[in-house]
Amino acid sequence: MIEVRAATQEDAAGIAELCNVLSRTLYDTGDVDAVEVREWFDRPELELFAVDQGGHIVGYADVSCDEDGTRFPIDIRAAPSVRGSGATDALLNAAEESARRRAKPGAVLRGYAPERDEELQETYRNRRFALIRHSFFMEVDLPETPEEPVWPEGIAVREYDPGRDEQAAYECSQESFADHWDFHPLPIERWRAYNVESARFEPELWWLAEDGGQLAAVCLNAWHWSGDPAFGWIGTLGVRCPWRKRGLGRALLLHSFADFKRRGATRVGLGVDAENTTGAVRLYESVGMRQVQRNDTYEKPL
Repeated sequence: MIEVRAATQEDAAGIAELCNVLSRTLYDTGDVDAVEVREWFDRPELELFAVDQGGHIVGYADVSCDEDGTRFPIDIRAAPSVRGSGATDALLNAAEESARRRAKPGAVLRGYAPERDEELQETYRNRRFALIRHSFFMEVDLPETPEEPVWPEGIAVREYDPGRDEQAAYECSQESFADHWDFHPLPIERWRAYNVESARFEPELWWLAEDGGQLAAVCLNAWHWSGDPAFGWIGTLGVRCPWRKRGLGRALLLHSFADFKRRGATRVGLGVDAENTTGAVRLYESVGMRQVQRNDTYEKPL
């Protein structure tokens, strides 16, 4: 019998192991380490669940509540060993019940599933979730000599200064994504928790592009959640509207690739909405990035 319980900090290593087993089964790559998972427990908007079997975590789910109480993103993981046992359905039940307790009128559940996770995909469809969107993880294997960036005229790039740049970097990242699908402003407190208060935060990996003292774009990078010291991650690449279509995003990408290469990285990845209206997918392909995973977004009214 499948029993879903509340997850605790003591489960962090087991949850990370589960996520990695599943990711290696589906894509032959690592996913997260225990450092990353422990941070999930510090997020007050998350409710987390686990399934045990034989002393191991074999199922995990979390459900988040957005600021306005109308969107509830769900993350579900079930080990290959419990496929067909009802674990995925039980975890979805727990997540949905959590969302219903906190939901405002008009709220929706939003579930995410890798395209290769057939059981999770089928569970969402059987529970009358509608497929509404796709996103990609993209990667590039870094060459021995990365391509040099060509900066638009008047642009100067510098490293993030934690003592004076937080507000400006926050405002730039928010403004840059304001025309993104389903954008909702993120309060600076939550942005800070996800970024500068994260154990992954390294200010020397964050790059700011300025034009005459104005912040034109940001590229906020980190090492991948798996803890792989050779895997760099482009966390937020945002260019403000007046500076778009001038090659600034491409230059920041190439600058980041070269910086990661100097620090020992062999590959760099990022996530992107498949239907991004600013041409992000084409931009990433132009610098040699390729799609390595498609994630599907399902939605259901509460």
